[in-house]
Amino acid sequence: MFAGVLVLAMTISGASIISAEAKFDDNMCKLMYERYKELGEKKFREKYGHKVFTSECIKLYKSSGWYFVGKSKIDKNYEEIGMLMQGAKEKKIDVKILSSVSLGKEKFLVKFRACMEKSAILQPSFLIKSPIEQYVVLSSKTLQTGKCNDYNVQINAKQTSSIQIEYIPDLSKYKNIKSKMI
Repeated sequence: MFAGVLVLAMTISGASIISAEAKFDDNMCKLMYERYKELGEKKFREKYGHKVFTSECIKLYKSSGWYFVGKSKIDKNYEEIGMLMQGAKEKKIDVKILSSVSLGKEKFLVKFRACMEKSAILQPSFLIKSPIEQYVVLSSKTLQTGKCNDYNVQINAKQTSSIQIEYIPDLSKYKNIKSKMI
């Protein structure tokens, strides 16, 4: 009789552990959902594929019936970001060098302005180049509709007339060029 009670206790205890693990996975999926939206499925799998929860979470993410408090807000934010990023690839920004100041031998501080007429761009990026140097700058400031942002960058160049700055709608072409935040 004592052995029967022990087995029952282990069964109840085992069921409790299984239930706790299932709940943990669901909570982990909730915690990782925003990261999934940020990275996209392919990069999410690459980064977290070694984790036990990855495949199950992706199944949940694709399920139309899966929901948790805050999910719709995350979905809406990333939908807006997606539209802004797509819009950035399709739109042109007016970029103009306003001034340049010599900082010594072959080094200049350049002030430039970027303006957007029709829609906002979340994080505009620019190619700064001269015959001596080139790099990409990423702005943390949103370029708002009908507004202009001014930026300052330093670049090595023999003369100011050789400095060029252009908006980059797609960074994938510039993976091997150094980048800086402005």
